[in-house]
Amino acid sequence: MQRMTPTAHLWLDLMKGVLVLVLVAVAVASAHAEVIVTGGKTGTYYQIGNNLKEFVSPALEVRDSKGSWANVEDMSQTEGVTLGIVQSDVYAAFVYLRDSRDVPAETRRQYGKLLKNLRVFMPLYREEIHFLVHKDSPLEFIYQVRGRRIWMDAEKSGTYLTALNIYSKMFNERPTAVAPFINPAVTGDDEGTRTRRSALMVLSDPDFYSAFPKIDVLVLVGGQPLKLLEANVPPNLRLLKFDPAHGTSAKVLQDYKRAEIQKSSYPALNITGAGLPSLGVDSYLITANFISEERNQFITSLAGQFCEKFEALQSKGHPKWKTLSWKPGAPLPPLAVGWQYSARVKDRLSRCHVQGSVDESPAAIPGATCKPQDRFAGLCR
Repeated sequence: MQRMTPTAHLWLDLMKGVLVLVLVAVAVASAHAEVIVTGGKTGTYYQIGNNLKEFVSPALEVRDSKGSWANVEDMSQTEGVTLGIVQSDVYAAFVYLRDSRDVPAETRRQYGKLLKNLRVFMPLYREEIHFLVHKDSPLEFIYQVRGRRIWMDAEKSGTYLTALNIYSKMFNERPTAVAPFINPAVTGDDEGTRTRRSALMVLSDPDFYSAFPKIDVLVLVGGQPLKLLEANVPPNLRLLKFDPAHGTSAKVLQDYKRAEIQKSSYPALNITGAGLPSLGVDSYLITANFISEERNQFITSLAGQFCEKFEALQSKGHPKWKTLSWKPGAPLPPLAVGWQYSARVKDRLSRCHVQGSVDESPAAIPGATCKPQDRFAGLCR
């Protein structure tokens, strides 16, 4: 074996030193990278995340994900994840897991710790829950889906969580869920799009697609109009209605809001009248209470940057920025049961005004009388 010369040893030592410096730099960069987890790359959540990066915080790293459930877990288990977009009902699902004796004790402890530290950065917009059936189905209302084979997307997706929670509240049992599948003939930019299109095709024409799992009901969750249903929607489909007067509805309305799916959103679905009664769920941009003060400071700074860049988001970003359930200059709205605003951002967002407008309402004046319920709703402090 040929011996190395002193010069070769020197170069080797230098390269090792450079490699160490590079690895340290990468580690430092990774430690300081602030990540937002969103949804599928063709979905609205992913576009919202990219808008925040483009117009508010260029240092933000945007990652796609499987949905709300996975995003909450990432907040706890994935280094660097500082923000996530979720549906508000995810909290109820994790409370169930925390309290369920069917879940291992250590997992229940982890969920309990996670729930204790989760916080809302800001509310986003409402999403409608679409229950689709074949036009010849005997079902007319959502409360009639008991015992049916329900396609509800992949586990840990927001749609799966919502369908599971609604079904469990109505019937106190788990649904018969149809596992996602892909028709090799279907097109789509990602796996999630292809699985949803495959399910729609089978529901629309079960005889032709008899080789695939049978579907009685298909659930989709998202702000209307869903791109998946807006154009080239498969024929022979219709939506189920929500009946607020039915006995199963009271428990459902603890976590969900009444909503209406507009006829103008889906002309091909032949909705009678101006709209169809359904259910809605709020979406939130969430964060957490972190041990690292540097990460907490990033969240506080982001709130200020959001206020400053809101006009750019509305004028240049996704159309959903124009339909937020809260906008700068208005009081922060009450949150779904269990959720709390982040103390790092609540005060800043409460003082958030576009183009330097000044809030002169008495409730905003320091020292003014503030009822506890009004303080919780962000009406005063």
